[in-house]
Amino acid sequence: MKRTYIYLLCSLLFFMLPGCDTKKAEQAVETGAYPRLFPDYTDLTVPCNLAPLNFRIEEAGQRFYVRIDAEKGRPIELMQTAADIRIPLKQWKALLHENKGSDISIHICVYDGGWRQFKTIRNHIASEKINPYLYYRDIEPTNSLWNRMAMHQRHLEDFTEEKIADNYRIGHNCMNCHTFNRNNPAEMLFHIRGNHGGTLIYKDNKLRKIEFPLPAVVSAGAYCNWHPDGRLIAFAVNKIKQNYYLSGYAGKMKEVFDIESDIVLYDTETNTVLAYPQIASGERENLPCWSAGGRRLYFVSAKPYAPGQTNEEQRYSLMQADYDPESRRLGEPEVVLASDSLQGSISFPTVSPDGKYMLFCVADFGYFPVNNKSADLYLMNLQTGEYHKLPVNSDESESYISWSDNSRWFVFSSRRLDGMTSKPYICYIDSAGEVSKPFIIPQKDGDYYRTDHRNFSRPELLKERQSLSFGEMKAVIFSEPLTATYEQIPYNK
Repeated sequence: MKRTYIYLLCSLLFFMLPGCDTKKAEQAVETGAYPRLFPDYTDLTVPCNLAPLNFRIEEAGQRFYVRIDAEKGRPIELMQTAADIRIPLKQWKALLHENKGSDISIHICVYDGGWRQFKTIRNHIASEKINPYLYYRDIEPTNSLWNRMAMHQRHLEDFTEEKIADNYRIGHNCMNCHTFNRNNPAEMLFHIRGNHGGTLIYKDNKLRKIEFPLPAVVSAGAYCNWHPDGRLIAFAVNKIKQNYYLSGYAGKMKEVFDIESDIVLYDTETNTVLAYPQIASGERENLPCWSAGGRRLYFVSAKPYAPGQTNEEQRYSLMQADYDPESRRLGEPEVVLASDSLQGSISFPTVSPDGKYMLFCVADFGYFPVNNKSADLYLMNLQTGEYHKLPVNSDESESYISWSDNSRWFVFSSRRLDGMTSKPYICYIDSAGEVSKPFIIPQKDGDYYRTDHRNFSRPELLKERQSLSFGEMKAVIFSEPLTATYEQIPYNK
């Protein structure tokens, strides 16, 4: 029935074109192939609250007809001379809302001296929503422009985007590691480096800037993760070095590595850094991550740095240690997944909010996957300990991961589009741990990603809009930081 409708419509369009007649229209050719689209929005599972999947038709033609329909609701029909397809927001949202849990179809016909009908694209509409906001750092792709960056917020249900803070207003200092507590915009932090340096913490509607007590700890706080109760934050403290590859190691431009690193806990209520000898052991502990219930601390660890050791020899294993929030006691660290068993290096463990799964990155070495083409995503079932490499990976780097609070969606960074810049990709994961085909977040202009070459760094999904403005941040950024106190917690085996 739908095919007949398309033929009839193509006949009408043919009649409207000079030099065309309905007899030719009835002979419209079925290609038997899917149309080439940019971005690739075919065979997807999409959130029921996502903005339109606008795209460009990559088929030569003078006329383009698109019909989007589903079992319920009014179809969307577009006929135009431009290949850039912009789907009306209101109609799209209505169609998704009425067809949660079922499929949506995209029919495409192209006129290029004759009408061609392409194979129907079918995407599935998930019943579960994705968190509606994406928070990320906008940074140029080349290291020479590191001092031009900003923090942005994108509303995923439409195309609204806000610039939250731009570092040109703070002397071009680096802003990094923005981190939220379980997708909650009311509890966040980020670091300022250089002049006016410190860690800005937003909690209980108050913003303050703190610094760690040096030399009691290795460095200022770096990679971090909030405890679910919102009181504690686990921080890595690192002495970081960087290497640049002009030639040699294939597929990598820059390597970030540590000559020393520990993990500490920070108590936001007492402004105290809590140091535990078992996670400041001489090994290089890094990238802390709490379990969903907050009674286990995951992290990665590598052997001590040896002068003259090549970066390619440095590999990180996945570790865990039990934690008792009442007594503040941390247990004996143990290996969850050894680097030797993978013949790779583990980084950025990230636990789903329901506690069932962990996503993490595996590269051939190091803990900085964003610049490493070998970096792939893995999934671990935390109940069984089973893990596997996901089918969502590409030949380019896959790195930073953020879960939606319902544990049904995650966003990750990938350089698969051009090999140089990190873009945010969405995946659906069902209750059995099956992961759908990843797709890039939609933009108003289907050609957007061909003309915009910035990095979407550290994408974080948020339940609500982050209302903190730069005006509210400014006075605190330029203020003197409050130095935290230091407490060593004895280790009783």
